[in-house]
Amino acid sequence: MSLGTLPKVTAYAVTDADSPAIRDLAAQQESAARFSTFSADAAWEVGSAIRAAFLERRVGDQGVIISIELFTGHRLFSAVVGAPPVVGPDNWAWAAAKLNVVRRFGVSSLRKGREFAAQGRTPEAKGLHFPEYACHGGGFPIYLANNDSGPIGAIVVSGLPQLDDHQLIVDALASLPHLLAK
Repeated sequence: MSLGTLPKVTAYAVTDADSPAIRDLAAQQESAARFSTFSADAAWEVGSAIRAAFLERRVGDQGVIISIELFTGHRLFSAVVGAPPVVGPDNWAWAAAKLNVVRRFGVSSLRKGREFAAQGRTPEAKGLHFPEYACHGGGFPIYLANNDSGPIGAIVVSGLPQLDDHQLIVDALASLPHLLAK
């Protein structure tokens, strides 16, 4: 199934009742969003598409930060849209915490958070405390199609409600099918 044909997580509410559906949809999105290769040029294209998608749907003075980072620590893309107090250092703390969830579990931060909720558990009960971890939408794994051993990095958005942060990434990736594996 192609990424663009999947439902949007924003069709759901962040409730325990919707958690299994959100978790399963996030897993489908991750599976459909495998890259054939990933480079600094691809990161620029993805980050720019996220920024453009945000600007198209921006309401009022909303703001986001966008970060694309490899797990080697190499940040390939970084952008801020908006100004303080809408966007500031707290957004970077959230971004780092979401990235840590993707790095540790190999799945989107939204999916991991909804897995915990579907089990009636909290991330904190498993030792995942903020500011080190944030099991909220907005961290998305970068997987290569020919590598099942784990993601090579993460795409992170912070500043909107968690379902919107996540869906902004997915919508941008769906607009770039030439970067995704067939």
